[in-house]
Amino acid sequence: MALALLDTVTEHEYLSSDRRASVFAGESTLTLLLRQRPLLLLGWGLFFLGIPLASTIVSILLLLLDSLVVLVRTRVFRHQVAGPPIFFKQEESRKRQALILFSLLGLWAVIGSLLSIRPDIALPSTIGLTLIISVFFFRAGDLLWEDRWILRRTMPFLVIGLLASSIYGVYASQIQRVPRLELIGHGPNGSGTCLLISILLAWSYADSLTKPWTKLGVRLIALAGIPSLLFTQSRGAWLGFAGGAVFYSLLSGHRRNWIWLLVGVVIISVIVQANPSLQRRMQRIFSLELNKDRIEVWTVTLKFIPDHLVFGVGTAVFPHVYQRYSPRGNAMSFAHNFFLQALAEYGIPGLLLSTAVIGLSLTAGYHGVKRCRWPFALGVLSAVIGTLIHQQVDNTIHGANLASIFWLLCGFLVALRQEQESAESCPLTSRGESATI
Repeated sequence: MALALLDTVTEHEYLSSDRRASVFAGESTLTLLLRQRPLLLLGWGLFFLGIPLASTIVSILLLLLDSLVVLVRTRVFRHQVAGPPIFFKQEESRKRQALILFSLLGLWAVIGSLLSIRPDIALPSTIGLTLIISVFFFRAGDLLWEDRWILRRTMPFLVIGLLASSIYGVYASQIQRVPRLELIGHGPNGSGTCLLISILLAWSYADSLTKPWTKLGVRLIALAGIPSLLFTQSRGAWLGFAGGAVFYSLLSGHRRNWIWLLVGVVIISVIVQANPSLQRRMQRIFSLELNKDRIEVWTVTLKFIPDHLVFGVGTAVFPHVYQRYSPRGNAMSFAHNFFLQALAEYGIPGLLLSTAVIGLSLTAGYHGVKRCRWPFALGVLSAVIGTLIHQQVDNTIHGANLASIFWLLCGFLVALRQEQESAESCPLTSRGESATI
């Protein structure tokens, strides 16, 4: 189903740093990868650029194609290929656990799709989503390869993308008078998810830098993203960002983060006071009377779940089943709750398997952050927590654009913890933080 679900035992010909030095003497890592795996560099660069723009589809295709090319070269032609491997070793226990969970979830979803009322929709949707999720979850280790070589060179693209989203957000909302900000690849709620993730990652990236002016510049760009987040008017994204920011400040242990958090609150207060529509939107957050639409969606979803308790209705079939049970006969794209959506589409076993993978990621991330006080790792964990908070009232990570982002973050936490367990000492703090990350 996914390249990450292929055989993980066979040895493959990837060049280690020592072998690369002997075979390609005199070539820099950048030159070597540009010559052998340009799709890898272009894919990750566009991926990080696309996170704050809510558009990662092009990068998904490039990274999938890179995986296919590497697979053919290593398996068929037995070539030596530079760069991070697309497979992992059998002894990597946490990834093996995740592989088993994903395999069971994928198998269960396929069976449910075949039994669905619309297998023509469910089966291809299941295969596509499984492919995207699995590849990005298991290839998140690319970012830790060779002392974070790829991560150090791609994070600036996220900062550039966030700056572009910040400028466009102000322009669209204040000059074009767009009611709710939408970025390139998603609607307002999905744009809110991408912005909350981008701001938290950019903030943690700033904390990982050592040059004062660079650190300050990235922090200011992160703060500049807050107005755009507000202009999406995605209340769930607001709550998710607040939860992620507080979590980051609590675990970072630095007083300066609380000061900067206070600066962010001041920015939010000023913008909300100057914008009556934001005031009205914010007042609706905790009102049951003003959120009847969400309550209706959850109520109707709970009505048809008992009829599909084992295998669910199938991936992407939710709207068709919802319409049958809705008292108004209207369609609804999703359940506006990630776990409720998983229960509806994959049944109880699917919900348990999905929850287990997320739990594995959060546990790995928490222990990884506790062992190595690496700000960026804490930022990733905070972004996952903030996204999950948002997903209690939405389900933006169920589509290809955002699924790749969320599951990459989860896979990164698992890969980080796996690397720590494989090393005698913490590899991320023993060398100190560089000026780039």
